[in-house]
Amino acid sequence: MNAIRLRQILLDAVEHVPFYRHHWRKAGVDLTRISSAVHLEFLPVVRKADLLACPPEQRIDERLLRAVLREDCASSPATDPFEIPLDKQALSRRRWRFVRALLDVGYSPGERVMLITEPPFPTGAMFVRWTYVDRRGGDTAVFTAYTRARPQVLYGPLSSLVQLANCTLASPEVKWRPRLVISTSEQLTDANRALLESAFSARVADFYGLSELGLVGYSIPGLSGYKLIPRDFHVETLSAGKGCDLERLIVTDLGGGPMPLIRFDTDDLVRRDRSRRGAPIVQIGRHMESLIRLLTPRAAVA
Repeated sequence: MNAIRLRQILLDAVEHVPFYRHHWRKAGVDLTRISSAVHLEFLPVVRKADLLACPPEQRIDERLLRAVLREDCASSPATDPFEIPLDKQALSRRRWRFVRALLDVGYSPGERVMLITEPPFPTGAMFVRWTYVDRRGGDTAVFTAYTRARPQVLYGPLSSLVQLANCTLASPEVKWRPRLVISTSEQLTDANRALLESAFSARVADFYGLSELGLVGYSIPGLSGYKLIPRDFHVETLSAGKGCDLERLIVTDLGGGPMPLIRFDTDDLVRRDRSRRGAPIVQIGRHMESLIRLLTPRAAVA
């Protein structure tokens, strides 16, 4: 099923997205092969710099260009040079992907959830017992919100969770502890995982996502490795350099949408466990600057 979907995305891109048509032709790709049985490895990897080098309208599917400009699906390309325009279908896929991952790592509907993030916040969160807290308010405001919300599931960027954990450890009178903690946005090291487990007496999961793609994969408490979402993404790993056991993470969004991302270089590095079936990803370094940390054997993620 994904092979059929992938082929359709390639056909649509070569016909309706000027960026891909020009990018692939410049790389020497025989565009006529795309209509038959082209393999992804024949196509060049796309980096953010490649996308930024062309006008925003050339990165958008021509069939959806008017709707994107009229409805401003995300934010105007004029105000943000690399904002991904999202239609309603893409937004819905992202939200359901997030909810399904929450359920998979241990969330039960009806539990109190506190999410440390940044606005805008969705409406109606109170009806599902979710509390959104603006991380920009500072550590004290987040800690106060935590003591009031008494969440059973706590979600937020690793740096915010670490600060909240330290505040909790420094406030022995605060007895409430969540059942599940979900870290995101940054590399979750062994040391930080141990801190979160100690401070909250909770199981810890990790969500890996990108602003361009939404949630891509996640770790389940107690299990080693990251669970990817093959129905939504085609994931590849390419060598990060000779003699290096790290690999670059390359993702193709099978959802398509106004601005398809095909063989998109995430700028993140991963380590796979080649001794296990399927060679699962067991470490993810958030962005290329994580190279040094990932090269350190004890800097494990999951």
